[in-house]
Amino acid sequence: MKNEDIKIGLLELGLSDKLNSLNALEDIFTYAATADELGYSRFWISEHHRANPLHPYNNPEILITLIAGMTNNIRVGSAGSLIGYYSPYTLVQNYKLLNNIYDNRIDFGLSKGRPENSHLHNFFNLDDQSFENKKYISNLEGICDLLQNEEANFEEKKIVIPPYKGLSPSLWYLSNSYRWKDLAVKNQLNICRSLMHGLDVFDYDADLEGLSKYKEEFYSLHNRIPEVSVAIAVSFTESEKSLKERELAITNIREGIKILPVSEDNFIETLDNLQRKYNIDEFIIYDTENNIDKKIENLNLMKELTSYKICKAV
Repeated sequence: MKNEDIKIGLLELGLSDKLNSLNALEDIFTYAATADELGYSRFWISEHHRANPLHPYNNPEILITLIAGMTNNIRVGSAGSLIGYYSPYTLVQNYKLLNNIYDNRIDFGLSKGRPENSHLHNFFNLDDQSFENKKYISNLEGICDLLQNEEANFEEKKIVIPPYKGLSPSLWYLSNSYRWKDLAVKNQLNICRSLMHGLDVFDYDADLEGLSKYKEEFYSLHNRIPEVSVAIAVSFTESEKSLKERELAITNIREGIKILPVSEDNFIETLDNLQRKYNIDEFIIYDTENNIDKKIENLNLMKELTSYKICKAV
């Protein structure tokens, strides 16, 4: 890996050890502001509709607005929006306006997930089981059309997404598989490959060539290379000795997330191994720590380790 090129973005799921949801929101703001100060590349917020009275938010759009307003350099976005359940027009007008207000720093992640609570489906007008895939495909294509064919939509349909001819948010295909790869490539989506979803102990993706193929097919069709990243969930341990014990203890306890135990000693080595296998230069890291003070310590540690590695390489 070219160490000077190591980029780390962050994923926030809204889980906290606070006993008040507003305090948990304050933790998210603190986490994002610190990440911006330390020079992290992105701050992505998931969409989850949890049956938990302490959960601080459902849809991340308002938080994205606030965080973008309190930061200066870090990219802010959704990871991702459940696009099968919202109007493409509503999503596009919100994310495009935000991107132009906040100096082209907004990422728009397109997700095929669904609310876990079946009672919520009535409020999303989910009246049959096939709704999800049908709407995901049509809404993804609608979102991309509104953002990528602005002049034609105005001339032919009189549709304007303000600001007219403004900068579109960065669009991301978020997935733990390549099932919809052709659709994503055709619609010019950057890709973040999740290695953190699933019920097994952490292991490398069986399709190690998937991201390379994605880049090749994207370049062949659009004559440019997409942005590519890998998402991992990590838990920091104090020593190398405790890694395996920690892995067994924490795997499978949080929403089917596969957690990769790391330590101060092996963090950079872990990123190096992932980079060599997947040929990427950006990682989206979900720190499974729920205490904000410890999360801030981990932010500083990761920055210190990557900075030291860069200086050492130079």
